[in-house]
Amino acid sequence: MSIESELSSQIYRLEQLHNDFANGDYKEMNSLYSDEFQGFLYMPSTGKIEIYNAEQIKKGNADAAHYYKGKNIKFIFSGLSIVTQSEDQAAVSYEVTHLNDSKMMRAISLEVWKRVNGAWKILRWYEEKGEAL
Repeated sequence: MSIESELSSQIYRLEQLHNDFANGDYKEMNSLYSDEFQGFLYMPSTGKIEIYNAEQIKKGNADAAHYYKGKNIKFIFSGLSIVTQSEDQAAVSYEVTHLNDSKMMRAISLEVWKRVNGAWKILRWYEEKGEAL
């Protein structure tokens, strides 16, 4: 299977896992992060960049699953682009639309995935997120 096929499957599984926050589930999602994970989130409403390591992003996912449990939410990923960097690493970008009650958030996400011991892991993540107008 090609890297593009493997990673597109991973990204669409990640989309499903985001939607599973409504069930309080997050553990499988947390298994996708490398121990060396570095993440950056920018939201224009705050004007600040939030920085995450592996422990912090996993706690954030657990908190999100607790917050969204039982709520009507929907995450939609679109515009997937995969740029192979080596046989075990690729940069991935996609747009995220998040629907929660009457609010809609949109984001662009850039990730670097690396194959570690045969499994794809998120090594780096950068996301710009804001309310859709």
